[in-house]
Amino acid sequence: MDTPDSDGFIALVERAFPGARLCAARRLTGGVSAHVHALDLEWPDGRRRTVVVRQHGAAGWRLQHGQVAQLEYALLRVLHAAGVPVPEPLLLDTSGSLRPGPFLVMAFVEGTTEVSPSRLAGSLDVMAANLARIHRLPVQNLPELPSRTDPLPELFDYLPDSRELVALRAHLAGRADTAYAGTPVLLHGDYWPGNLLWRDGRLAAILDWEDAAIGDPMSDVAGCRLELFWKHGMAAAHRFTSAYGRELPIDDKRLALWQIYVACAAAHFMGEWGLEPEREADMRNKAEQFTRDAATVLLAEQPT
Repeated sequence: MDTPDSDGFIALVERAFPGARLCAARRLTGGVSAHVHALDLEWPDGRRRTVVVRQHGAAGWRLQHGQVAQLEYALLRVLHAAGVPVPEPLLLDTSGSLRPGPFLVMAFVEGTTEVSPSRLAGSLDVMAANLARIHRLPVQNLPELPSRTDPLPELFDYLPDSRELVALRAHLAGRADTAYAGTPVLLHGDYWPGNLLWRDGRLAAILDWEDAAIGDPMSDVAGCRLELFWKHGMAAAHRFTSAYGRELPIDDKRLALWQIYVACAAAHFMGEWGLEPEREADMRNKAEQFTRDAATVLLAEQPT
């Protein structure tokens, strides 16, 4: 087994999957706030199954990790029952007796997060359609998720105190209308290419719901735009936005507000992501451009 923690997983399998034998355990890549392992199981009759163990870690910008595990598990149950492409949730454990902290177990979904250049345009359209589908879901039966309706005043904790942003800071400080006035929707909270699994050209699963909230849909759109800008360039971000706009309305001013929020928050926490120096520098430069572009949209409101 290619993990130093196999003994802990053996006890988990014995308790959670009676009769099964742990054949292999391997660490899965991706994510900065959770430890994720795939466990290959086999039963005496020859049946095999792979499950995923997801254990959240402490992260300063999130809820306590025990609460995150409970909310993510409860949300996955609702979404899976509604036919949303998410991994089937199998088990939640908050006892601390099997692992050193709360964790959830899900079905393993085969797929890749990478999309070939020839399929990128179509994949962006599928991404947008599925995000709109999430935003259309009824919220009445969802677990009690955090609210995300206003980027202010928290934005001021992240907005750089630089000379070129003086006008933006003054503009934002003078606004009292930044709270979302529409009907709050389910937000994924971290909707980006690294959380989407593709198989045979189709979207197989939407992963990592630990940042889910109820609130302004433009926060999800803004976050995905920034991630697409980083990975595929601004043309991809624009294509995704246009595709979303064919599904649900886009409020350009609110989108600009959230763009500034996600870009500045990302720059604030980026040092914790373990990036290579060159990659981090490039992402910081693009986050600054993202902020400037959004600031232009907001400042255009002001009389000349």
